Amino acid sequence: MARGRTAFTLIELLVVIAIIAILAAMLLPALTAAKNKAKATECLSNFKQLQLCWQMYVGDYNDYLPANSSGTYTNSWIDGSAQADTMPNNIEEGCLWPYNKSPAIYACPANTRQIPITTVNEVLYWNAAMGTPEPQVRTCSIDYACGGFSATVGSGGLYQGGSVSFHFLAKSSQIMNPPPAQKIVFVDENEYSVDDGCFAIYPAGSGINEWWNMPGARHNRGCIFSFADGHAEYWKWHGSVVPNAEKPPYSQYTPADNSDDLPRVQAGTVPNGS
Repeated sequence: MARGRTAFTLIELLVVIAIIAILAAMLLPALTAAKNKAKATECLSNFKQLQLCWQMYVGDYNDYLPANSSGTYTNSWIDGSAQADTMPNNIEEGCLWPYNKSPAIYACPANTRQIPITTVNEVLYWNAAMGTPEPQVRTCSIDYACGGFSATVGSGGLYQGGSVSFHFLAKSSQIMNPPPAQKIVFVDENEYSVDDGCFAIYPAGSGINEWWNMPGARHNRGCIFSFADGHAEYWKWHGSVVPNAEKPPYSQYTPADNSDDLPRVQAGTVPNGS
């Protein structure tokens, strides 16, 4: 009596492998898209938490906005430079830290940028050699007008830079134009642009059609913004300039394209001359 076959032939095995490879190729884009969507959702959650910290600070400090000076004044919301930091110490020294002691909410989960460690403290923290690349710890910044520089004391005011009037807000109650639902606070900034705590941009009505700092584009050519009323949004870029800035070398004062990307962001800050 003949025995039944108990093994695959080489041809059959190759056919099975080919089928698996085809199925994997078909599923991979969907899996990648799902993973990217999950990171965008996580980033949106991070910004909602950051915005809540900002609002709780305002409630605790008689309506004053957290200082946005990155070392110019004490008790700023952040210190240091995101182009150099690989440790969370500058986050922990910020005035928003007591409201949420999670350094992870300050960094976009889709960012893969790494910064070489350059200090002894970083060597000890990471238990790694000098120059070893470690993850960038922060990608968020706050709009220049919110608590920026001269607004950290007094009642805010204007800084005249040539024909451009930069308005600095000191209190939440001063957020009127644009209204809180449209006033940008936190920005998911480009990983090569983010440095101090300020996201600087020429205001609407300035007539300057260029990016000063650059928002990110890590989430399917888009990024996250939070607003003074407490909500956060995902914005997808319509032009090519912002997404292309994800590829180094990055430079400030990049001319804008003809899309509505720059005007849309400018509409979220205080207009020129206000």
